[in-house]
Amino acid sequence: MQKIRWYGPTLVLMLTVLVVLISGPKLVKHIAWAHEAAEIELIKDGLKRNPTLSELSNAFRQVARAVKPSVVHVQVYSRTPKGQSALGNIDPEELRRWFLDPDRQNTPLPRRDNDDDLKKYDVPQPSGNGSGWVYDEKGHIITNNHVVEGADKIVVRFKDGSEREAEILGTDPKTDVAVLKVKNGELHPATLGGEVVEQGDIVFAFGSPFGNDFSMSQGIVSGKGRQVGILRSNAGYENFIQTDAAINPGNSGGPLTNIRGEVIGMNSAIATRSGFSNGVGYAIPIRMVKRVADALIKDGKVHRGYLGIVIDPLDPKLARTFGYDGKGVLVRYPVEGTPAEEAGIKRGDIITTINGNNVDSPDVLRNTVAGMPPGEEVSVEVFRSGKTLKFTIKLAVLPERTASLTPARPGGDTTTTPAQDKLLRKLGLEKVSGFKPTAATPRTPNTAKAGVMIEEVRVGSVAHSKGLIKGMVITHVQNVAVKSPAELVKQLDKHDLSKGVRISVQAGDQPVYVLLELNE
Repeated sequence: MQKIRWYGPTLVLMLTVLVVLISGPKLVKHIAWAHEAAEIELIKDGLKRNPTLSELSNAFRQVARAVKPSVVHVQVYSRTPKGQSALGNIDPEELRRWFLDPDRQNTPLPRRDNDDDLKKYDVPQPSGNGSGWVYDEKGHIITNNHVVEGADKIVVRFKDGSEREAEILGTDPKTDVAVLKVKNGELHPATLGGEVVEQGDIVFAFGSPFGNDFSMSQGIVSGKGRQVGILRSNAGYENFIQTDAAINPGNSGGPLTNIRGEVIGMNSAIATRSGFSNGVGYAIPIRMVKRVADALIKDGKVHRGYLGIVIDPLDPKLARTFGYDGKGVLVRYPVEGTPAEEAGIKRGDIITTINGNNVDSPDVLRNTVAGMPPGEEVSVEVFRSGKTLKFTIKLAVLPERTASLTPARPGGDTTTTPAQDKLLRKLGLEKVSGFKPTAATPRTPNTAKAGVMIEEVRVGSVAHSKGLIKGMVITHVQNVAVKSPAELVKQLDKHDLSKGVRISVQAGDQPVYVLLELNE
């Protein structure tokens, strides 16, 4: 009996431990699940009761309700759809295959050579679409120039489903802005924003991506003042707002708004590797849109201010060669007979401010001047030879075209010593010669009268990396004129090439500053 009493409690304990070992993990897992389920319910309840989230979601809804009535879908029709060109006659066999091939049955027939005079009788076909927004109660619609370019017919569709045919009142390819006109009456104009846009601001992009009318996407302002080069072929003006709000084909011309539903920009382009949104979209700032739109509505074209200077960016190393330590824009040369030249602006001046505002890039200066009306007087500060000079300049009208370049003509002397030749070859100037023009160009004051002609540049060299090519003429090293290869080397030898030396180069009629640095 003693043994039974002795082992009984131990046996019970062992059985208990065994049960716990078998059922314990499941029990622990169940307890953890129950705890997590309770936590989830508490979070859900907190989200439902959170007034901030409700207010934010409601604010987004209100933006949609306020903006959508002013957004339009722009359908473009053309008698020669984009991507197609008028073709010549086709033979009967090709015509037969055209109709018999199922894959070609819905493809428009090519045009004949003599059909151009009959084009006006053809039925315009859908050739593209985009977005836009109501600018005012007079029936003006704002969109992108690239949306309506080449259109023979434009139909604008509103949020209520109604459609109105639109005419192009004016376009400005330099900013990619277009103004359309529809019959006025019962329109809902958008509200324009007046506050400065800042990085991090919440924004909404409206439009018709992939034909999905009146869509809305949300993001933030990712950056400001972007120059991406898409308008470069038109000598255009870029100052884009960058956003991660989804912008896709069909969004072009739609409004970009702030959290209050005010238009702060117009969707215009995307940076993409796929053709679709990759999170980097660009919108034209509303101030630029408004300035251009008002001018198109008033005059049908945009009149821009003009100083009359050719300018270059100024990096710190190039600035130091002028004895300047700061930001600005380098004057390559003033154009003859323009306000800048008549006021006294000279080649090599560094423009630091305009109307008291700092100027730190050519794009800032170009956009600032182009945004001012012709006839307005501007105050310009420049750095020249260690001094700050001030000029008051009355802006002219920006001309439609600029003068073409005239190539330089080769000269004579090619004499250099082996040591001189070695220095030039280190820089990549494989062959140079003396230069004297055979004919003067009196209306181009900066045309090279003498210098050193570049005849051959080594690919991959310092000279090649700086854009120097055959036919250019080196006229100065720093501020000293050079008229022969020997003089060129003599002046280069006076400077520490590892720190950089400034040379003046004549490219046709265009004088250019180049900083040469030699890594030894």
